[in-house]
Amino acid sequence: MEQKATQKERVSKKYGALISYYTEVWALAYNTVSSHPVLSTLDPMGKKTTTTTLFLRACSRMDKSDEQSAKAKAEVLETISNSAEERKAV
Repeated sequence: MEQKATQKERVSKKYGALISYYTEVWALAYNTVSSHPVLSTLDPMGKKTTTTTLFLRACSRMDKSDEQSAKAKAEVLETISNSAEERKAV
């Protein structure tokens, strides 16, 4: 009988890539703030707040992009389905 994976292993397998992806987005936001001529002069709390804002805005944009992509795919599938139904009716 195969032994069940530990909770840590299951969580890592399911969410590991996703967490790594968002970590990269956060790092990009942090590096942008750190290397920007004006933003790099902010105090540590200002840098953290700005990084968080950039991260959240980037994630929001990605969500909207995913939504639009899903809607476009759904419309294509609906069009294909409708044309298939029309051909069956003829």
